[in-house]
Amino acid sequence: MAVLAAAGQAMAQGSAQQSVAGTGTIFQPIVLSKVTDLEFGTVVRPLAGSGTVAVDPATGQRSIVGQGFLVSSGATPTRAAFTVAGEGAQTFSINVAPSLTLTRSGGSETLNVNLTPSAATGTLAGPAGSTGTASFGIGGQLPVSSATTVGAYAGTFTVTVAYN
Repeated sequence: MAVLAAAGQAMAQGSAQQSVAGTGTIFQPIVLSKVTDLEFGTVVRPLAGSGTVAVDPATGQRSIVGQGFLVSSGATPTRAAFTVAGEGAQTFSINVAPSLTLTRSGGSETLNVNLTPSAATGTLAGPAGSTGTASFGIGGQLPVSSATTVGAYAGTFTVTVAYN
């Protein structure tokens, strides 16, 4: 019996070899360009109560729910609009903070704006191997009340896009 076991071990292979391919795909960089800033325009605060001014992320249309008044003169209300360029046919994610703090010019009063992107993801037009583009917008909801301090408010927020 011991002779058979020794013979089986003598026939075993001491090493093995296999060819393996290496591959990679190189994409164009993804580029985000701002077209317009988010602008709520001019709003008259209510004498009593409160309201919310909204800018639609897809259309840029402005509306108000509750108290207050939208003024048609002054800055034109618009959504924040962006263009994305990169590798055609590729999907990307859109990342934006849920809110933005606006601070009154010459003061310390703040307003908290809820931000709303028109989409959470997008697809660059065109075939792979070519430059593709896509666009999206960001709107928001601005609260206004009888206690809101009069003045010009401003703030900034960051938008990030990344290939999926």
